Amino acid sequence: MVRIKNRYIAVQIVPHTPTQSLRLNDHSLAKILLQNVEKYHGVYGLAVIEQGFRVKYINDRTKMAIIRCLHRGQHFVSSILPLITLIGDVRAKFRTLYIGATIIQCNKFIVKHQKQFLDRAMGQITSAKERQDLFKSVMEFDMDR
Repeated sequence: MVRIKNRYIAVQIVPHTPTQSLRLNDHSLAKILLQNVEKYHGVYGLAVIEQGFRVKYINDRTKMAIIRCLHRGQHFVSSILPLITLIGDVRAKFRTLYIGATIIQCNKFIVKHQKQFLDRAMGQITSAKERQDLFKSVMEFDMDR
């Protein structure tokens, strides 16, 4: 029996202008990444990553995402992330934050990163209701996809 090894890549999507909204879901982000892998690495690169490729998590508020790919195709995905400049019709770039072997370690990193984001954002909000809504939207970590 052979164990299938996955890699999880935590990325942050940084729009060119901070006020722009990306409105991404997991399917559209996966489609963009697969198109760019085919563009830069050809059909071979697409075939290597297509089997185990999936966007496991995306948060519009913090613009964070977790991408799962097979171990053998990790370098195809991580090498195209800096080359992507357009996401839909919005100019943006990907910032790779963490590459891990398990989703648990990637989850720990994302939670730590989102807590730091909350610390910065909570200082700018005065209303308790807005703070509670921000906390819910940022710390939501739904992995049921």
